Amino acid sequence: MPLELNDKNEIKEMLEENLKLTQEIHEMTKKIKHFITFQKVMSFIYFIIIVVPIVLSIIYLPPLIKSFMEQYQNLLGGSTNFSVESLLKTGVNQVDLKNLPPEIEKLLLKDAANVSGLKDKK
Repeated sequence: MPLELNDKNEIKEMLEENLKLTQEIHEMTKKIKHFITFQKVMSFIYFIIIVVPIVLSIIYLPPLIKSFMEQYQNLLGGSTNFSVESLLKTGVNQVDLKNLPPEIEKLLLKDAANVSGLKDKK
């Protein structure tokens, strides 16, 4: 059965509408692809911004701390018990502070008394 003129016009309108919608979908797909590419680049940049300082601090911070602590070992009486290595290996609570000079010991006792006085006031 041959198509009538109305059927041909309807098919033509449907094809035009389909073409129009397909073009819109194509434009949206292009925008989404650009957005995803942008997000990948930004996530890489964020990764670099976070990881590079951490890696640099792992590499350069321990020697800086060591040189910093060596300057203050003279204040602690040149005690070899108090060093960066002992802090890193055993922690602050397990460092032997018995061989400190009397001046440092007095300061520590004074600070401890102040802290306990603050606790009592609360």
